[in-house]
Amino acid sequence: MDKPTQIKLVAVIAILAGPFLAIQGYNTKQSLAELEKDGITVEGVIDGGESSSGRRRSSSYSFDVSFSPQTGVPQKKPFKVTSGFFKAHVSGDTISDPKVQVRYLPTNTDTAILVGGSTDNSWTFLVGIAACLGGLLTAIYMFVIYKPASAQAEHA
Repeated sequence: MDKPTQIKLVAVIAILAGPFLAIQGYNTKQSLAELEKDGITVEGVIDGGESSSGRRRSSSYSFDVSFSPQTGVPQKKPFKVTSGFFKAHVSGDTISDPKVQVRYLPTNTDTAILVGGSTDNSWTFLVGIAACLGGLLTAIYMFVIYKPASAQAEHA
């Protein structure tokens, strides 16, 4: 595949993937704002955790946390957490500090975070917009403005 075709393909992928990333980031922003405004904070206990890392991918950290919402029905949820939060609660292979704060929405306990530790993916909103705009500009250039040298030589 020649270079202009590859660039066109990347531009089309960016145009298609950008809105999905932007919507995901927007929804995350809305959930975090709603948690900040209407969320209830309760004590939670770390039941287990996992960290994974590799040479080709970034490290990821998670905890399984049990907590009891005001409805009284105990829940156990997995939470992706930051590296610093994970390291603050783990020593070697054991959980050294099992107590955490869980903030959840009373109307939807599935929307919950660990206070001071959950990862924030709202950055995907800006990345999605940038990808879509970059893809659009690149596509306009490649499909409308760009003329390969071979095509210019034929018209001369």
